[in-house]
Amino acid sequence: EDSRLVSQSRGSAWTRRLGTLLLHISERMGLRMADFEDHYRRILGGGMSSRCLSNACYSHSMLLEEKQRLTKFATCPCIMTCLDDILHQVDASGGLRAEDAMYGMAEYKDLVESTGLNGMCSNTWIIVRLFSILFDQNSVMTKKCSVLKNKEAMFDEEGPGLFQSHRDRAAIIAMLDEGIYHSIQIQDDLPMGVSLPLLEAIRRCRLDPPQVDSRDDCWPPTAFDLVGRNDLAEYLSRSQRESSHSSRPNDEDDVPSEDPDNDGLVALEDYSSMIFPDNRIREAARLLRSSRPLFLRVPRPPELSDHDYERSKQEKLLLLCRRSIALSLGRGMLTLGTHDVPSAEQLLIPNIVLAGRVPPANGTLALDMTSCPANFRVWPEFHNGVAAGLRLPQNDVSGAENKNGRTITRTWIKFNKPVSAAQDGSSSGNNNSAQTLSPSYAHGGFLMALGLRGYLSALTTTDLTDYLTQGTITTTAGIFLGMSANKRGSCDPSVSKMLCLHVPSLLPPSFIPMDLASTVQAAAVAGIGLLYQGSSHRLMTEFLLNEIGRQPMKDQSSNDRECFALVCGLALGIVNLEKGTSTVCGLEDLRIEERLHRYISGRTDGGSEFHGRKECFEGTGGGGSQGEMDRNSRIYEVNSLNRDITAPGATLALGLMYIKSHNASVASSLQLPETHFALDYIRPDLLSLRVISRSLILWKDVQPTSEWIDLQIPSIVKNSLNLMKRAATQVMAVSDVERMDEEQSNEEDDKVKKEITDFDPQAVRQANAFIISGACFSLGLKFSGSGNRAAASAIIERTLWFLELRDNKDTVTLTQRPDNSTLITCLCTAAISLAMVMAGTGDLDSFRLFRALRWKCDDATLYGTHMAFSAAIGLLFLGGGKCTLGSRPEDVAMLITSFYPHFPILSSDNQYHLQALRHLYVLAVHERILEAVDVDSSEKVCIPFELSLANSHEPVQASTPFLVANESEFVELRSKSDRYYPVVINATDWNTQGKLTTLFVKRKAGHLSYLQDPNGLRSLSIQTGSADCESFLKSINLFSNDAMLTSFAKYFCSSSFDDDGLFERFCSDVAYECMKEEKSDILPIYLKIFRLIESKGLKQVSVENVWDAKLLRTYTETRERLCDKSVSSLNLVNRELISLLCERIDESFHISESILLSLANGNGHAENWWDKDPSLGACLVWIEVPIKCA
Repeated sequence: EDSRLVSQSRGSAWTRRLGTLLLHISERMGLRMADFEDHYRRILGGGMSSRCLSNACYSHSMLLEEKQRLTKFATCPCIMTCLDDILHQVDASGGLRAEDAMYGMAEYKDLVESTGLNGMCSNTWIIVRLFSILFDQNSVMTKKCSVLKNKEAMFDEEGPGLFQSHRDRAAIIAMLDEGIYHSIQIQDDLPMGVSLPLLEAIRRCRLDPPQVDSRDDCWPPTAFDLVGRNDLAEYLSRSQRESSHSSRPNDEDDVPSEDPDNDGLVALEDYSSMIFPDNRIREAARLLRSSRPLFLRVPRPPELSDHDYERSKQEKLLLLCRRSIALSLGRGMLTLGTHDVPSAEQLLIPNIVLAGRVPPANGTLALDMTSCPANFRVWPEFHNGVAAGLRLPQNDVSGAENKNGRTITRTWIKFNKPVSAAQDGSSSGNNNSAQTLSPSYAHGGFLMALGLRGYLSALTTTDLTDYLTQGTITTTAGIFLGMSANKRGSCDPSVSKMLCLHVPSLLPPSFIPMDLASTVQAAAVAGIGLLYQGSSHRLMTEFLLNEIGRQPMKDQSSNDRECFALVCGLALGIVNLEKGTSTVCGLEDLRIEERLHRYISGRTDGGSEFHGRKECFEGTGGGGSQGEMDRNSRIYEVNSLNRDITAPGATLALGLMYIKSHNASVASSLQLPETHFALDYIRPDLLSLRVISRSLILWKDVQPTSEWIDLQIPSIVKNSLNLMKRAATQVMAVSDVERMDEEQSNEEDDKVKKEITDFDPQAVRQANAFIISGACFSLGLKFSGSGNRAAASAIIERTLWFLELRDNKDTVTLTQRPDNSTLITCLCTAAISLAMVMAGTGDLDSFRLFRALRWKCDDATLYGTHMAFSAAIGLLFLGGGKCTLGSRPEDVAMLITSFYPHFPILSSDNQYHLQALRHLYVLAVHERILEAVDVDSSEKVCIPFELSLANSHEPVQASTPFLVANESEFVELRSKSDRYYPVVINATDWNTQGKLTTLFVKRKAGHLSYLQDPNGLRSLSIQTGSADCESFLKSINLFSNDAMLTSFAKYFCSSSFDDDGLFERFCSDVAYECMKEEKSDILPIYLKIFRLIESKGLKQVSVENVWDAKLLRTYTETRERLCDKSVSSLNLVNRELISLLCERIDESFHISESILLSLANGNGHAENWWDKDPSLGACLVWIEVPIKCA
């Protein structure tokens, strides 16, 4: 009986098999269970013979005394009869009459109210409970209902009987208790005769909901969602959230935070909803969220002990947490500038949750930090602080207030200073608890973000001194880079003094030598480069040029030498950005190009001259006195240069100095080797830097094609790769085909082996991979933020090739595959390159590729790999889709500094690149979103426009909001809408502005916005509907936001049913009725009723359809008898349609009156009535013939 309630979703096959079993059991018991046999005969219909069982079931013939009744039920229970009796016996007073103890109702009533039903009959329990609450005020479940019990006094004042509205509201609460949260659950599972009363109760509550207030007995938001009043649910949710902050000062300008994670990803979905109407922004937020426990599923083999299983979970959790702590870089890109300037509230920094969520109970498992190094969270917390601060909008250059009338002041910055930052002490090795260290490390990143957004200059010299003396290493680095970015290119003396004090080489001889960390020195040098950008400052140029090749002094300063030399080279290139073609007066004697070439090639020609110049500079310009104690005891390089340390910075410095100059002489010094000897002489990763620098110099020669990438590979590398491929192909052919001439084959094999042994195959593989990745990075720099499809396709092709090398294991692939470290580095570089090209566009193809790349999470996937892939996703949705990257020389310099193609191995790794520099991409970001605002409502609107560009003959046809590529030179913008007054703007001034101007438009009278009326069917010019089918479909889609109704109109009201015009007209009428009365929940019932009415060729009506029609008929009669007009007036299905269905059921039975009369009089019970007509069982149910008594 319980399965009959869900036969619609489960299918009738299960019910029929179970009923067949029960029928044969009852049949074997004979007359003692005749009522059960009769009941199951009616349900299953004719044709159910006992012979269908196997002969083994009849091997033992039961005696009469062995046959007994196998149940304590006085009569056979029937759930449909029980529900029909509940509906049929409701009188005008709203309750059941005393004579309701019929055979179906009595058994269920006693069973449910006294002992209850077990878990296997949960559907029966739910339906009987809901029907009892709706129609039987005297039932035990109605009296036990908490909602009705709490309002007992109110009901007593209204009268002795419960009004139907009170029962409906109690039924809604009962539905929530039983796990019903949407009406679709009722439609999918229950028969239409059972679901209709419940759906009508939901609709009555939708039209007459209870009062929304702050009392405890008020409906919860889920109840309003169930009845379709999500407006009241949202209002109630907001009220509850505001009440939780009632203790805070009341400020009408402050909006309570609705983000439980404090990471800005929840608000980002609303922020970018007009740009990305699909779910891609939500998926990107999910991939970059690190403030929630990670989903941890670890399969457990049977032989694994509990201790080993817990250890395996910790190992898996450590791998997931390694990826989680690397997501802050990408999250900062995603939420860039998406938060308004707060007035008094503190900007909360989200937590990095290092815990897992273990199914099925979703228990939280914390990561065991004992196996992690002490500095495991130092730089991840720094990146987390930067990501939180980058949510703030960009400060105007003029210092004007923000668009909401606020600006960030010194007081607000000091207010955000954590208490622990003042308690850490000046020592960087202070090992306090995580609760003390984490906020201070994150605050250093927060300060850097304030500088990147232009707010850190509000701090005074006293404030900066306080931070530098009491802060940690991350705080010091954040102050240096933040202040330098805030004062970029200004050569500010106060900031310059602060930076020079932390560089030992710039200190005067009288100063006591300071013991500074290498990361602090690198941050200070990088700050000098930003502060003196494009100035060609003599002192700083000479200092940086000497620091690239500086020999190690103290043992402490020998750590991270590669990082310091790289930063010096980048700073040198930034200080002399674009100054290579016209050397500034006073720098000729430095011979910058010659010395940089020496750093790149490692030659010692003329070394004494330059070495003497360096000694002269160090003796006069600072660095302090250098005695025996200052010499390095671990590294001794004499007068030679360590090219592995000096080449990266010198290569990039040369490229930045001559960027876009097309100087063939300088570019030739960066030529790639053409012999195997020269190839072995150069470290493979330096080849990618040479390709990048050559591309910077020969800027216009960079083409967005795969052919250009192939041209960057030297012929010696191509030929060697082809030779290895040919050898691998021959090996594969030999393994498949038997050799015909063994001697000839041996000679060929020896020849190939001899050719391969002439060079190092691994060096060729590494060189090929790094050259290709460098070419991809060059394309990313040239076409950054342009959305160039040709460049993106070329990079995607190479990225997929790297991915194939990583995953495939065939022989040909293995001949091209370099070592794993090289391959992963090149794959990350290609991903970053693609993200730079498609920055801010949210391209789906690129997003799918990045999501596939980040999926791998094992021991071989390093921290830097996760950081690169998260940055790629963040760049793709830069600023929520409202920002893009620039391609000006200063932008390119920042992109190279941020996305330098060498990624850290550990979270504390700064050996080859300072992690804090990864955030300088912000200085290359441009807000290029074109938005339109209605001047009357101040709301953002969608409006079609035509944008004329200088570099394009055809204007761009688009609609706001629209992300404009950074290479576009604007000429004119013209609106193309008849709903708004025309707008024509001369957009040439936009080429020199940092961001585009917001369009203000005014809507004409008689029109709605495109969001409210996309198809223009609600205007005053269109007052009457059209008979055209297409117009009708547009009207349905326009006036209704219900997904079920719009899908119904799309697939059932179209002209695809030309052969059945009646069905199309019926669906159109039903769709219009449901749209007008907002009752799309009833569409499945309408379709089923139509199928039953119009099924003329149906030979037999199933008993379940008969029960549906019978319950509908009974419920319709009950509605008309009730005095409460709210029940009889708000009908989902009209009385005429149900009457027509009943007539169709009557006409479907073709049984003689003599048989029906004999069965009705009880004379036919002794006969096998099921053998007379297969449809007789359904007919007996329809005409309500009592079942045979036992």
